[in-house]
Amino acid sequence: MPTLRKIKRGASQPTSQRFCTTFNFAQPHPKPTHHPDKPTNSNNLWNMKKIILLSFLLFTCLTGFSQSYLGRVTKQVNFREGAGTDYPVISSLKVGTQIFIVSLETENDFYNIIDIATDKEGYIHKSFVKVGQEIEKNEQGMFTPSGQTSNYNPEIEIYNNTKLTLTLKLNSETYSFAPQQKKTITMSPGTCNYRASAPNVIPNIGTEYMQSNQGYTWQFYIVTERR
Repeated sequence: MPTLRKIKRGASQPTSQRFCTTFNFAQPHPKPTHHPDKPTNSNNLWNMKKIILLSFLLFTCLTGFSQSYLGRVTKQVNFREGAGTDYPVISSLKVGTQIFIVSLETENDFYNIIDIATDKEGYIHKSFVKVGQEIEKNEQGMFTPSGQTSNYNPEIEIYNNTKLTLTLKLNSETYSFAPQQKKTITMSPGTCNYRASAPNVIPNIGTEYMQSNQGYTWQFYIVTERR
């Protein structure tokens, strides 16, 4: 039997210790440095074009991902498929249920959330939510380069090295990985926003810049931390 149990952060414990379960990743690669062969005195136009292109990519890719938070349900509430009482009920969330708040921006006064216990995404009214701590974003270094490819679009081999079903959102696309499953996904070059989640695991969010004609690997683990 494992010595550390996967539980919700803040739940009552028989001892003074508390634990939470989060994602861990394979050893990240160093952040890229400037290319030493690029001239600096006669290439200002090239640098300006690159800055404009990167700014455009960042704007188009980052607008869909706002700051996320942990939170708790303050009263029993219906957890719905959409932002309104006309949408079907997924389940009823009890008082104290820990949730992941995708963004503090609301739609019809509903928060878009993930029920951490089940890893289901839906909506609950903001009046039933107590907002908790801000979720820290990972800023690059999670994708490990595996070599050049003939494909202009970068390719990522993703390995769900856990016993849980992994839900992975890359920009606007959502993928599901069975335990120990590997998939290779082709993306567009530029900045990739990601969110990884699984049942009873605090979701992990961040951004990564992917180069054209480049392969990457990305491996997920589960770790249990003391709090």
